[in-house]
Amino acid sequence: MERKEYVFKQVAAGEGIDATVWYKAETSTTAKPIVFYVHGGNFIVGHKDLLSPDYAETLLNLGFGAVVSPNYRLSPTISAYDGAVTDTRDAYNWTINKLPAQFAQDTGVKLDPQRIVAFGHSAGGTLALLTASSPEPPKAILDIFGMKYLTDEFYYTPNPALAKIPDFDQDFLDKIFAENPPPNGAPPPFGPKGPDFSKCRAAWLFDSMKRGTFLKGVIPDGKYDRVDPATIFSSSFPPTYFIHGAADTGVPARFSEKAHAELKEKGVETELVIVDGAAHNFDAGAKPGDEKFAILEKGFKFLKAHV
Repeated sequence: MERKEYVFKQVAAGEGIDATVWYKAETSTTAKPIVFYVHGGNFIVGHKDLLSPDYAETLLNLGFGAVVSPNYRLSPTISAYDGAVTDTRDAYNWTINKLPAQFAQDTGVKLDPQRIVAFGHSAGGTLALLTASSPEPPKAILDIFGMKYLTDEFYYTPNPALAKIPDFDQDFLDKIFAENPPPNGAPPPFGPKGPDFSKCRAAWLFDSMKRGTFLKGVIPDGKYDRVDPATIFSSSFPPTYFIHGAADTGVPARFSEKAHAELKEKGVETELVIVDGAAHNFDAGAKPGDEKFAILEKGFKFLKAHV
């Protein structure tokens, strides 16, 4: 398995936003389908390399020609709509309209942009679902514990699961607003022993989640409908597979249960897997052959069945 780096978008001051494309070097006369992946991190942390290489390789072994993983600009110095949503939409459109010709020239691998699927973790699941609003929507979507129904009171209520998070000095938290231009990626907020609160970005994330102010901070204009995939659910929505941990306190499983039921009522092909005892990010570190990996692999096979 190999990887190539591309810049899919230029933003202010000539800064480029990049994407990694995973592939297997082989010459084929048959164009292969594409996987579009979006990383999570509450729109505040994370980067394109959070995609597990084992996941990418499994997808390639299923017959996909490329797995595309883009970065996007992180909040709160840019809103989730202007950053994550807009950049992901532009990355998706670039994957369909620009990548295939360039990729064939660079690697000899032919891609079929008409056969594209999308998946993502957490906020990346939200962004993957939003690709359904594209003029050329994906053939199927895999949402792994993604946020949905963003006007629900859960997101605006202090989270008791985070009650033990310490209080931080406001001046320290406000240092995040000095990070301009907005970063295209940031490390996950966890160190070897748990959350790394020496970083203002990690502290700001957990503090806002603890207080129930997170979404207000990343969607300051209050236009939640532009970021909420539940507002675009319809009878023409792509086939969708939901995976969610029953013990998820960051994004409760009831949101995936509700989305699954709503899409099913609209006649959309949809499947729901609730994982007993599993928390948010339950598949972190999953390896081929273990139980957690097998859960994700079934979702990957759902994607492949639709292209």
